[in-house]
Amino acid sequence: LDAIERHDFFQNYEDQDIWWEFPTHALYMLVELKATTSLPTILKLLQQEAQFSEYWFGDAITEDFWQVLYHLGEGAFSMFKDLILQSGDWVNRIVPSTALAQIALHQPEKKAEIITWFDEILDAFLAMEARNPALDPGVISTIVGDLIELQAIELLPKIKILCDKGLVSKGITGDYASIEKDINGKESNYGKRKVAGSIFDRYAEVMTWHGYKMRYDEAYKKKNTYSAPKIVESSTSSEGFSNKTADYYSPSNSIVPVRTEKKVGRNEPCPCGSGKKHKKCCLKK
Repeated sequence: LDAIERHDFFQNYEDQDIWWEFPTHALYMLVELKATTSLPTILKLLQQEAQFSEYWFGDAITEDFWQVLYHLGEGAFSMFKDLILQSGDWVNRIVPSTALAQIALHQPEKKAEIITWFDEILDAFLAMEARNPALDPGVISTIVGDLIELQAIELLPKIKILCDKGLVSKGITGDYASIEKDINGKESNYGKRKVAGSIFDRYAEVMTWHGYKMRYDEAYKKKNTYSAPKIVESSTSSEGFSNKTADYYSPSNSIVPVRTEKKVGRNEPCPCGSGKKHKKCCLKK
């Protein structure tokens, strides 16, 4: 809630690298505590504008956030439906779809219930008026993609109607013929993603991100930090001048230089020249 209520404050804070990940850490803690009562607040994060989720979570919205709903969403399927069927940023709205699809893939005994849930979602989209802002092809196409992964053949008739209405993007799923072929041809569990079993697994994954390795992995820092040779005093020459030599052979004498260049902020262009923001490029590699 603090990230929502003081978003403007944090966005304009000078040294963003100090605090910007605190909502992610909070989500990890809530998952570990099995804090199902926090779900309405968590879903409130996904009801914010696109700029909010991009600022706080970046690619984690589609890559990682679904795991929070996966672990805490038992019995909350109706709340997920409400989020998907209301207008808003389409990237945020598809997170529950991913979570439900993954639950069905990892827990096959729940697949029938989840297919029924998706069936109701498709019915709701088919009943919407054409000008309804919630009728977003990006959302619908992503849901169809999840249904392909689930091999939800029984929903093909409704998918075809959505395709005929132009509500399924061919750039995401292909045309209806491709959808029909894929939904019948996918191998079981084709789209199953890895689910972190505990907070230890989750942080083990986090520590592989480039930004964290730079800050906390001593072996990584030792390997990737330039060590300047130490200048040591030798004996005085016959002319009375002191001879200074570089000790290139003793690792214990290496010097780790202090970085003096400007630190690259997470929302600034990545210094590697990719054109992406730093947080979406080298900071997380």
